[in-house]
Amino acid sequence: MINFRLQIQEGLETSPSLKSFLQDVFTKQYKNSRKLLLNASELDAHLMPEDPEFTLEQALDSVSACTITT
Repeated sequence: MINFRLQIQEGLETSPSLKSFLQDVFTKQYKNSRKLLLNASELDAHLMPEDPEFTLEQALDSVSACTITT
């Protein structure tokens, strides 16, 4: 995941206009990822929030992402 964060951050540095696109799809992609995870695991759906409990900036910040707790 850190590699993906770095790639996205590099893309944003090269093309700052991508940030508005990321903000537009962030919640939708979180929800899609949640569905995939729940379908692939036996995790109780109530344990994973339906909406992200973090911002796009926090998701892209590798230090913040490592300190998010449930």
